[in-house]
Amino acid sequence: MTGIAVIGTGYWGKNHVRTYSELLSEGRIDKVIICDINEKRAKELGELFRIDYITDYRKILNDPTIHGVSIVTPSPTHFHLAKELMEAGKDVLVEKPMTMDIAQAEELVKVAERTGRILMVGHIFRHHPAVKELKERIDLGELGSIRIMFGNRFSFGAPRKDMGVIYALGIHEVDIFCYLVNKDMPISILADTRCSLQNDIEETAMITMDFGGATAYAFESWIMPAYGKHRDLVVVGSEKVARIDYLKPQELHIFDMRIAEQEIQDNTIFSVENEGSYTIPIPYAEPLKEELCHFLECIVSRKEPLSNGTIGMRAVRMAEAALLSAKEGKKILF
Repeated sequence: MTGIAVIGTGYWGKNHVRTYSELLSEGRIDKVIICDINEKRAKELGELFRIDYITDYRKILNDPTIHGVSIVTPSPTHFHLAKELMEAGKDVLVEKPMTMDIAQAEELVKVAERTGRILMVGHIFRHHPAVKELKERIDLGELGSIRIMFGNRFSFGAPRKDMGVIYALGIHEVDIFCYLVNKDMPISILADTRCSLQNDIEETAMITMDFGGATAYAFESWIMPAYGKHRDLVVVGSEKVARIDYLKPQELHIFDMRIAEQEIQDNTIFSVENEGSYTIPIPYAEPLKEELCHFLECIVSRKEPLSNGTIGMRAVRMAEAALLSAKEGKKILF
């Protein structure tokens, strides 16, 4: 069986603890411990889920009953924690962004290769049921050639101080866009940002990615109250269009419509072919639980994670390039 530690019990760390607690009760793992420098918070969470807690992560390093570690701490701490844990023989799931700069991300990939440890990055939407269903249909050619992708993440609330929307939200889009079209990286990335509340920390961003035959657009904002919490993805193919509401993992919407072309006397005539739309029901599965189960499977089988260190590193590189593009006002080529 497998022992797991969760380092960090903030907003998202609590969800890791809750989910591992469920897996513990299901007999999928045989131990979970919580680690946080805030003893009051760790104690409260430990008592809630009847899980032991510690306040010093170094106790995990030499604990032979702990095989994998979820790192759910502030992003600037990811690098040194992941590096030290892998060098101590632990498999690691580090939340996104993997690191806050590309040099550290590249170093973590090297450490994983050198130590033979699992390095997985928390790109959770690769485990979203509707995304998995869409990915299968794209790979089967049902949508035809992918032409355009749109990703939108809007909300209204106090902005973060440690990072802007590109690293916090846009990193999801740049990863999923590459995943859906089976590309390591786009040809180029172009971004525009708005820092109206804090200097150098963007609360709104527009990102354009060129994949050659397809173009992807991401729109991220923390100051968009009109839609409430809004998370969606639209993929336009030559044959069909698909839409996902990320907040509804049990649905994939398909629009069986396309722009048809006809040559008449050396003129190209365009027309709309509309055969209606329908919703594909998908069995419910919580994306985080799917992600953590995948991490456990990788620990046991030693298979490569769906979002391994290299994929996490590429996402950091794209986020870094988007910020550079916005700063310099030009397209960044890869």
